[in-house]
Amino acid sequence: MLADLMSRSRDFRADRRIDSRSQSNWQCDGEPRIQLPRCCGLVVRMLGLLSIALGAACNPGSNVAAADSKYAHSDSNARYIHHIDLYDINNRKITPESDQPYSPLNTCGRCHDYDTIAHGWHFNAFMNDSVDGRPGEPWIWTDARTGTQLPLSYRDWKGSFDPAELGISRWEMTHQFGSRLAGGGVAVAPEDVPDPKTATESDSEADPGDAEASQAAKDQANAGPAKPNRWRLSGSIEVDCMVCHASSGVYDFNTRREQIEDENFAWAATAALRLGTVKGSVSRIKDDADPSDESTQQKLPKVTYDARKFELDGTVFMDVIREPHNNACFQCHSQRTVTEAGIEHRWMHDEDVHLRAGMQCVDCHRNGIEHHTVRGFEGEQNPASTLNPTSTSTLTCSGCHLGDEQNSSTIAARPGRLGAPYPHHHGLPPLHFDKLSCTACHGGPVPREEAVRIMTSLSHSLGTKEHRTGFELPAIAGPIYSKMEDGKIYPQRAIWPAYWGSLSDGKIQPLDPASTYDLTRRSLRVRRDFVEEIIAPKLGSSDRKKILGDDRYRAPEEELTDEERDKLATAQKEAGTESFNEKVAASLESLEKELKIETAVYVSSGFVYRRGEEEKTVAQVPREEIQNAEAIEMTTWPIAHNVRPAGWALGVGGCTECHREDSVIFASTVQSIGPGPDQGTRVTMASLQGLDPNQSLVWNQLFVGRSSFKYLMATSILVLCLILLVGVGAMASRLAGHHRHHPPAA
Repeated sequence: MLADLMSRSRDFRADRRIDSRSQSNWQCDGEPRIQLPRCCGLVVRMLGLLSIALGAACNPGSNVAAADSKYAHSDSNARYIHHIDLYDINNRKITPESDQPYSPLNTCGRCHDYDTIAHGWHFNAFMNDSVDGRPGEPWIWTDARTGTQLPLSYRDWKGSFDPAELGISRWEMTHQFGSRLAGGGVAVAPEDVPDPKTATESDSEADPGDAEASQAAKDQANAGPAKPNRWRLSGSIEVDCMVCHASSGVYDFNTRREQIEDENFAWAATAALRLGTVKGSVSRIKDDADPSDESTQQKLPKVTYDARKFELDGTVFMDVIREPHNNACFQCHSQRTVTEAGIEHRWMHDEDVHLRAGMQCVDCHRNGIEHHTVRGFEGEQNPASTLNPTSTSTLTCSGCHLGDEQNSSTIAARPGRLGAPYPHHHGLPPLHFDKLSCTACHGGPVPREEAVRIMTSLSHSLGTKEHRTGFELPAIAGPIYSKMEDGKIYPQRAIWPAYWGSLSDGKIQPLDPASTYDLTRRSLRVRRDFVEEIIAPKLGSSDRKKILGDDRYRAPEEELTDEERDKLATAQKEAGTESFNEKVAASLESLEKELKIETAVYVSSGFVYRRGEEEKTVAQVPREEIQNAEAIEMTTWPIAHNVRPAGWALGVGGCTECHREDSVIFASTVQSIGPGPDQGTRVTMASLQGLDPNQSLVWNQLFVGRSSFKYLMATSILVLCLILLVGVGAMASRLAGHHRHHPPAA
């Protein structure tokens, strides 16, 4: 009975979402629809939440047994073939003559538990009851025009800012990062967000138990002046099952990105699956357009479906796979290293040792219908572990290779899951496992004397066709060897936030990056790139002529001498400093006037700049005046992949590979980098780990002559043994002589 009540509650909430969207956004035929009064809706919603709470209390793992689910299931390892009817955002069956986009909610949700899936790891970042877990890569809001690289997250991760607290709306987050979202969560239009033109105080009240409504209210409370509600035009990005579960090569990620850039959120899934062509762009429709107006309806995108996709019975073949292929994962989880020479070529790097062995990403990062993907770190809280602890504990590095010691009595907790080899770590003192993570020695890019720049899919849109140099913002460095909350050393990526903000009572607060460009456009006068146009401006012919002379100013770069290059670099830096002082000072003054704030600042590479006492100058804010230093300091998150083979692990070369003065895990350096004119001083990994340099030096010196010391000790012991042997022989000889000269009495 309880399971039936929960199912009815899910049904009602799903139907309510479908109906509310049909009424507000997609009512094209003008037919009236019945809408429950708001009070009734809240009552029914509370009953639904109560039933869910009771269900969660009875089953804290949120893993509904297959027999208790209302959804049919095949229970076979064989692939289930999907010849299915498609339904649009109005919950109408799609035919070749339809012009509305396909809806994953209304199509896939007929046979699969959409509500349960929507609470999975890739979708639940905005939910109040989600478990944040170990820090991951934040969403980095990047604007090259304003020199902004701002780490954001709805999860409570150190070093990341909550978008809602900065006044960034969920729609703006979706437009900025939607191409890397699988849908759902923040990308779904809040049901209780009122139209700014008709909003009243009572309209903004939200049920505190509803995660979406609560987040929407939080957005509205922090957003300042009302922003246009473009959800009514763009629609939502629903949880798009085919992002991960389409057979490799079926889903067009680049087409999906283009649709989201055009603000065609609801049309992205249709275009990505090539079900038809989408014509029209929401981005060209004005903010104050009324979606119910006939003229606006004509401007909204329309779909022309490919009739060849439809079978005679009207169904469409959806090439669905149960376990996602690696290619789907790589769309959001790829990285490239960048040196001074630029992006390192892919052929120079070996792929992850697990992939080379034939494994798939989902072999370790697996999930059930609840879609709480196993992340694979020690101590992870996953709903599946409440029912079967070894199901997730043996999917960590140590759990797979060494076994789960806490549940060692069970067969499933033994070492060697998925055929993993057992690492003996001969000669490695156990203390290392208390101080180092597995990835400290085995994971991430091969460490070097200096941390290099790293590009990631989420931050640099890897996968899109662009002309990259590797030095575009955001500037991410790695590997960084520093400690996490468990006290172990991990290889990590790092970014130093850069943003425009306000300074009040010693505390810095970032300004809404979505509005910064409009507020500073006239004063900054940057068309494309803050760094290229302000920090390192290109020298004109007259400047080069003044520096190099009439005969040399036209010489190609490769023909210049080192002295000439130094002269040009010095001149460029001086020009950049002058430009930075003038334009940034003007922009800070503009922000103070426009936003009525006492002190506007610009943050980059750990430095804070405010207007100087003289006109057209800026001054650095002393570090001791900043009370919330975490707002400008390095933000880090761990690196797990690629995992290197055992022969490439740190320490394979012996103790002195790490315990020496120039070891990469302690002596390699990193420098704060950002779009601003000043970069921080280089610091060692040992200093980031909180190690005393003198103590480390003495400790490492003990290992320098360790091999010689072993030989010396062995030789000493051998000599001592020989001396003892000679001594014993001499004593034995004397005793024998004594017996000869003094025979015992008869």
